[in-house]
Amino acid sequence: MAQVFIAGMAIFVDAADWAAHTNFARVFIVFPVIVIVFSFIARLPFSYRLKGFQQLAMVVLMFVTAGLSSRIGFLSALHPVIAVAMFWSAITLAKQAATSRSEGETR
Repeated sequence: MAQVFIAGMAIFVDAADWAAHTNFARVFIVFPVIVIVFSFIARLPFSYRLKGFQQLAMVVLMFVTAGLSSRIGFLSALHPVIAVAMFWSAITLAKQAATSRSEGETR
C-alpha cells in the first residue's frame, strides 16, 4: 500500500517521488526470499514454498515491466496488474498461515 501511495504522490504531486518509488521497490526482493528460506528451514508445506516462489517471480516481473516499459509500451500496463496480484498473493499467504496455525496443521 505504501508503494501505491508513493506512486500516487509521483503522479499527482511531484514527479521527483518516482525515485522514492523505485528505491522502495528494491526492499521487496527480500521478503519472498525470506519466505522461501524459512519454508525450507521450518519444513513447511509445499504450498508455502510455492507462494514464496510466486512472490519472487512477481517481484522480478515488476522490475522487468518497469525497466522495459519505455521500449515495449504494453509492459507498463502490466506493472499495476502484477502489483495487485502480489498484494493478493501476500494476503492469501497470510490467511493460509493463520488458518494453518489455528488448525494446528502438521507437516
